[in-house]
Amino acid sequence: MELIIPFRKSDFTHDGNHVDSGMFITELQQVWENQFHNVFNPYFANVIEGHPLAMIRLTRFFEQNMASGYDFGMELIEGNIDIETNLEMESFSDTETVYAIGSRIKFDAEGDGEPVLLLKNYKLKEDILVFKYIPDDDEEVERVAVNDPAGVNVAPC
Repeated sequence: MELIIPFRKSDFTHDGNHVDSGMFITELQQVWENQFHNVFNPYFANVIEGHPLAMIRLTRFFEQNMASGYDFGMELIEGNIDIETNLEMESFSDTETVYAIGSRIKFDAEGDGEPVLLLKNYKLKEDILVFKYIPDDDEEVERVAVNDPAGVNVAPC
């Protein structure tokens, strides 16, 4: 299950506000997660995947354009999630990798957002984000394109 979200640099101000809607990136994350859940109910997105350039923008927007030394998203290793390899690579990096952010709609018993993994994928276009649900048992997933209520049209697959 995947929902493709346009994430063009020109659609946002330098500090992460969407030009047309005026929403900050975290508000859009909530809209996009709700949209994913509405399309794929009862599932919630547990992954945000993007081209490394899109993930740099996401990092900058969440930091509100202030350098903090963070880098959003782990590298896919031969197309797979490999946390151990990413941790080893991070030990040689000047930045600290952010592997997940909290969901804006699904919460645990303590009220914290469930983790949403952040993945870098060089095969994706740099102007989209893909909200996904990755099941534990590697079952097949489907792609759906819809219109986003925040005024950002979701791209066709």
